[in-house]
Amino acid sequence: MKAILARDGAARLCEVPVPGIGAGEFLLKVEVCGLCGTDIMKLDTRAQDAVLGHELCGLVAEADADAPFRVGERVVVSHHVPCLTCHYCRKGQESMCRQFKATNIAPGGFAEFVRVPALHARRAAFRVPEGVDPVAASQTEPLACVLRNVKRLEAGPGDVIAVVGLGAMGQMTGQLLKLRGARPVGLDLDASRAATFGRWGTGITDLEAFAQAGRNASENRGFDAVIFSAGTPALVAASLGWLRDGGALNVFTSFHPDPLMKLDLNQVYHRELSVIASYSPSLVDLREAFELIASGKFGPLSLNPERFPLSAFDDAVHAVKSRRILKAVLTP
Repeated sequence: MKAILARDGAARLCEVPVPGIGAGEFLLKVEVCGLCGTDIMKLDTRAQDAVLGHELCGLVAEADADAPFRVGERVVVSHHVPCLTCHYCRKGQESMCRQFKATNIAPGGFAEFVRVPALHARRAAFRVPEGVDPVAASQTEPLACVLRNVKRLEAGPGDVIAVVGLGAMGQMTGQLLKLRGARPVGLDLDASRAATFGRWGTGITDLEAFAQAGRNASENRGFDAVIFSAGTPALVAASLGWLRDGGALNVFTSFHPDPLMKLDLNQVYHRELSVIASYSPSLVDLREAFELIASGKFGPLSLNPERFPLSAFDDAVHAVKSRRILKAVLTP
């Protein structure tokens, strides 16, 4: 079968054997796999042993007798699973669990077939209802990331939330904030992305106008939270001045190649500001995100994802990195 594998910072289309399955496992014939910013980051940073592709949906092609799904069923599955028993899991920090990254789908979502381990099959896979678009279903994991982040901020009615960086995750954040009754204000230098964000709230391209919008929308308090789904360390440091007293600075992306900044800790202390990060979802978040998509309450297809064959993987990466499109999905 064909699969995209990472070697020394480059992605190559390779011929590899179809994975065999074991007890409790199933083989998924991939219909679609979304390209995540993490996939691109793994290539840019030449991450060792990188597994590419985790936003996938497909049809069960083979299933062990103890697997929870049967041949022909459409299933969406996530790539990481916590143990649910360790200290991290008991604290609600499942993405910090040592088991969380110990297993993965094989060889990765950008492949014709994927082996789904038994633990993933039991805990992090969902049967897709008839009529739900596979592309929409494939966005369960990224939406779950957004959902956990928004829940950690306790964002809801009456809150004015800033979103810096209006790529796919920024747009999904805006849509979810609106769904939860908050008022999102987005910042991106790209006018088309700011205009797209206007469906969820206010999209702005000018930094000064952005800060003023936060004051205007919140009776001059400032933003309840500033979410960074993109940006620079210097902009993160400057954003303390946009927050209301008691507000939250939220890091929702990694920063490469330079992640360091100077932060005014006196502001953090005297104004009781919080610095919160959110990396990956819990199993509850996955279930909630899947149900939001399956019910039609949340629409990932609003991102207008563009389809690419596996043979055009490099074109998909370039289209996203050059900001020509918001979202790319690969279709084996």
